[in-house]
Amino acid sequence: MKIYDKEMYQKEQWIKSVLLVVGIFILGFIVGYFVHSFEKQETINALEQNVYNLQQKIDNL
Repeated sequence: MKIYDKEMYQKEQWIKSVLLVVGIFILGFIVGYFVHSFEKQETINALEQNVYNLQQKIDNL
């Protein structure tokens, strides 16, 4: 019976380790996705501001 419990414990620990690694990967992926979207939106806002400024210069001519 002791060997059976040891095998079950080892399998349980292996499954916990795998789930922990997968969970950390998914969390990192989600955070990276939101950071990427935020940086992309900042770039879009900067380009829109440049277009607005150039349009104002053209209108003033």
